[in-house]
Amino acid sequence: MKLALVSMRASDSPEALPLGSACVAAAVKSAVGLETIESFIVEALPGEDAAALAARLADSEAELVGFSVYSWSRTFLAQTARALRPMRSGIIVFAGGPEATADPESMIAEAGLDFAVAGEGELSLPAALRALLAGRLEAEAIAGIALPGRPWRAAPPADSAELPSPWLSRVIDPAAFGGDLVWELARGCPFHCAYCYESKGQGGSRPFPMERIEAELDLLVARGARYIFILDPTFDSDPARAASLLDLLGTKPGVRWKFELRAELLDKGIARRLGALDCSVQIGLQSVNRRTLETVGRPGFDRKSFARKIAMLGAQGVSFGLDLIYGLPGDSLSDFEEGIDFALALEPNHLDLFPLALLPGTELEERAAELGIEAEARPPYEVVSTREMGRDDLAEAASLARACDRFYSAGRAVGWFRAALAPLRERPSAFLRGFAASLGRSHAEGGGAELDRRAIEAEQLGYLERRYEEAHAISLLPALRDLVRLHGAWGRALAEGEETVLELRYDPEAALGAAASLAAFARSTRPRPGSWRVIPDPDEGARIERG
Repeated sequence: MKLALVSMRASDSPEALPLGSACVAAAVKSAVGLETIESFIVEALPGEDAAALAARLADSEAELVGFSVYSWSRTFLAQTARALRPMRSGIIVFAGGPEATADPESMIAEAGLDFAVAGEGELSLPAALRALLAGRLEAEAIAGIALPGRPWRAAPPADSAELPSPWLSRVIDPAAFGGDLVWELARGCPFHCAYCYESKGQGGSRPFPMERIEAELDLLVARGARYIFILDPTFDSDPARAASLLDLLGTKPGVRWKFELRAELLDKGIARRLGALDCSVQIGLQSVNRRTLETVGRPGFDRKSFARKIAMLGAQGVSFGLDLIYGLPGDSLSDFEEGIDFALALEPNHLDLFPLALLPGTELEERAAELGIEAEARPPYEVVSTREMGRDDLAEAASLARACDRFYSAGRAVGWFRAALAPLRERPSAFLRGFAASLGRSHAEGGGAELDRRAIEAEQLGYLERRYEEAHAISLLPALRDLVRLHGAWGRALAEGEETVLELRYDPEAALGAAASLAAFARSTRPRPGSWRVIPDPDEGARIERG
C-alpha cells in the first residue's frame, strides 16, 4: 500500500524543507504492523495549481494521501484534496499539521477528509493506519485522530527519545537539498507566547537525545551540509545544553549555522561560542511596550538589559537579526515606530517587521474579542484592526515594514545606516516613512518588480542625496557615496560572488572609517580619487585591489 505525504513550501528558502512530512514518514517506516505501507513525500511545485497536484497524486497510485497543512498552504491543499477524490476511487485522504491540530473539524469539512491528525503525528498516525488496515478505524477512539462528526481527544506529546530520525532512517537524503538543511534538535518550547502555537497544550521543551544528535550531525556533514537552520524555537532555553551543543557544532568546520535565541537568556559563554562559529542568530524582540509584552506572555522586558545582551553578540562578531510584530494588543503605531527606533539603534544585520497573525488555537485567538482584535477569518489570519491601531495605522505600519525591508535589510545598510542618518538628525522610523513615500504608490501597495542589490543601492543613494540636499549637507555626499558603494560591493562579493569596479573619491580603507562620523571624516581626510575593484576571494571572502 502506498502512502503519499504532501507538503507545500512557504517560500523558496533553505528553511522550508518538508521536515514535518519526513518525520511522519520515518514513524510509519519504523512502526510495527505497517511493513506493507510504502511512504513517499510529494511537494507542490512552484506555480502548480491544485488540479495539477491532484493529478500527480492520482498518477502516483497512492491509496493513502496525507497533507501537511499550515496557514500558508491550507486553502491550496484543501482544494487539492477535493480535486483528488473523484480522480481515484476509494482513496483515503487525511491531513495533519498546525491547521488540522487547531481545528480538525473545520479542516475535515473544508477538504472533505476521512480523518485529521491533531497534534504530533508520529504516534497517532501509525495507530490510525493499523486500525485502518484492520478495518477498525471507525470503531476505535485513537488519541489525536479526529473523524467526521465524532468527538475526539488530544494525544499527549510524544517522548522525544522515542521519535525516529528522518535522517538516520534514510527517509530523506541530506544530499538532495544542495547542502541547505533544517535540523530539528528539540520539540516544544518552555515559553508560552500568546500569539504562538508552539507550546499550546504542551509543557516545556523536549530535546532529542545527544546520541541521536551526534549521529545526525555526522551524517549531515558527511552528505555535504553547508548551511543548517537549527529548528529549536529557543535554542538557549537550557544554557548548559546550548553550550554543549555549540561545542559539538564547533567540531564541524565549513558549515554555516542559524539559531533562534531569547536575548534575556544569553550569557558571555554562549556568545563566545557563537562567535567561534560561522553563524547567524535571530532574536524575537516583538515590541518595546512592557504592558503589551506582558499581555502576550513575555513579561520582564527591560530595554537596557536587552541592549546589553545584544552587545554580547556584537562583541563576538556574531551576525544577528531582530523581529518586531505590529498589531499586538496594547501597541499603537507610535509604539511600533519606537520599536523600530530601538531595534535599529542596536544595529542588527536585518530587521524583520511583520503583522500579527491570529493563528487558530492560540491564546490570542481565543481572547480576540476581549482584547479588541479583529483579524482575517481565513489564512494568513492577519490582524485588520485593534483597539490601538485602526486599518489606516496598520496600513502605515505595513508601509514602514516594506520600507525597512527594502532600505535596511535587503539594502544591507547596517554598516553605514547610523552614520548616514546622523547629519539628518532624524529618527530611523521617520526616515523610513519618508523613504516609503518616495517609492510611490506601487510600493506602498506591495506592487512593483523585485529589485536586485545594485538597483536597491541606487534607490538608497537617490533618496539620501535628496535628503542631504534638503538638510544642506551636500559637502558630506562624496564620503557618503563612497561608504555606501563600498559596503554594497563588499556585500555582493561575499553573498553573490560578484566583482564590482568602483570609482571612488577616497582611498577605500580610509572611506570605511567614515562610518564613525561623516562630518569628522570629511574635515580630516584628503580625497584620493581612483578606480578600485572589489573581488570575491575564496580564502578571505573578498578583497579590494586598485582598478
